Amino acid sequence: MTPRVSVLLPVYGGASHVGDAIASVLGQTYGDFELLVLDDCSPDESAAIAERFGDRRTRIIRNDRNLGQVATLNRGLREATGEYIARLDQDDICSQRRFERQVALLDADPSVAVVGTWVDVVDDHGARVDDLRTQLEDRSDTLLLILENRLPLAHPSVMFRAGPVRDAGGYDESVRYCEDMDLWRRLVLGGHALRVVSEPLLRYRVHAGQQSNTHWAEQQANNDASLERFIAALAPSVDARLVRIAFTRRLELWDELEDRSDALRLVHDLELLLTATAADAKLERGVRAHVARTARVGWRTGLRRWLRLSPALARFGRRRAGYAATVAIAPALTLARTADRALRR
Repeated sequence: MTPRVSVLLPVYGGASHVGDAIASVLGQTYGDFELLVLDDCSPDESAAIAERFGDRRTRIIRNDRNLGQVATLNRGLREATGEYIARLDQDDICSQRRFERQVALLDADPSVAVVGTWVDVVDDHGARVDDLRTQLEDRSDTLLLILENRLPLAHPSVMFRAGPVRDAGGYDESVRYCEDMDLWRRLVLGGHALRVVSEPLLRYRVHAGQQSNTHWAEQQANNDASLERFIAALAPSVDARLVRIAFTRRLELWDELEDRSDALRLVHDLELLLTATAADAKLERGVRAHVARTARVGWRTGLRRWLRLSPALARFGRRRAGYAATVAIAPALTLARTADRALRR
């Protein structure tokens, strides 16, 4: 009988933790799944550890050569038989009711393509060091968090519908280290909804050897390009690079605005973006509030230029009281900042 859920667990050099990851899957309260352990020519005994469990729900799929995680995940998508696909990494741990909660949400709302969970971040010894608790309730939340590059879908926490992901072409192998964010953006452009279960159902382990640490520069470059493609698809006539910087690099934005016409052009593009997304009141408030905050912090990059360029952004942000207060105290803040730097030399 075909299982409803296929779990994709790519493995490479994960012997120290993969046993705990597998045990957390096999111990789920929801039992209608298959576990695909995707061995990417691991140089250690990771695959052998999986074999020792001897669980009939587990399939070990071995690559003939090392393909890397993205290509390995795409192979897993081709091999999976389940209606739903759950992800897990070799050094993370699922709570027992994770699958139960995610399947229930997907069953209840056919418009939802991807469901993540809240996450507890732990160190290499399992001690909690951080958490991820962001809400994702509707389209407005989704669009704003994507634009701000804060989408709260930790990749190893997600469960998604196999059909829409395959229809979207699976993971894009050209955007390594941000293939998950790129996929969620493409699904949103296709009209699908994303949600998060408001329970901490994954323990996400952070350590120095993670890809996000060892390939940070490539990840950032690929992610920026993916986000710009998303913005361009939403509003083809805007300057996608400038809009992306406005949402994700508040201080760097002021280096991009050389004169008042640049600031006015950005405001024009932001208005076009709101129109193109058919922004409701919630999304519009979020976008304008973000720009209002950006208008207030620019004094740190140079007082004169900021005073010349920020009024256009402040008007768009519609938070004039806060902006006016910042204008009043910015000279004093600038002097204090300069004095502090001098004293530190």
